[in-house]
Amino acid sequence: MVKKLKGGCHQSFTTLFHLYGKKLYNFSYKYTQSHAESEEIVQEVFLKIWNKRDTINAKLSFNAFLITIAKNHIFNRIKKEASRRQYREQIEKSDLITNETENKIIFSDLEQIARTNIEDLPPKRKQIFLLRRDSGLSVKEIADKLGIAESTVENQMNKAIKTLKSNLSNIS
Repeated sequence: MVKKLKGGCHQSFTTLFHLYGKKLYNFSYKYTQSHAESEEIVQEVFLKIWNKRDTINAKLSFNAFLITIAKNHIFNRIKKEASRRQYREQIEKSDLITNETENKIIFSDLEQIARTNIEDLPPKRKQIFLLRRDSGLSVKEIADKLGIAESTVENQMNKAIKTLKSNLSNIS
């Protein structure tokens, strides 16, 4: 049968396909756990056999020859998939780093804009805002420290926040 295949006999090829196809499918399925991939491997292996039929040694076991081709084919697929997966992971990591860097730049820019807007507040309002935000003082502590009414501190904080929100919401 193999000698006829070497000579280009289509009937011999079909017969060998029917004799070994299911066995090759089962062998492939052990590695892939996928019906579609196993069927594809069977087709690709037999296509390779047809294309290289003149190089087949008819004295050697066709079954061993078939299994060797299938093993090599499966291992090459596994290597390719591992390389693709590794490449995808590297791209994803790169995107995360890029996004993280972009976010840091955007945050830094927004922080600079906020600082500039805080600097533009009237001096007393700026002082009250910074004592609350940076020093974490309560309204009462700020009022005591500056010798002003708590209602004045609250009023100035509300105006500072309103001004900053307004200025920052205009950023596009």
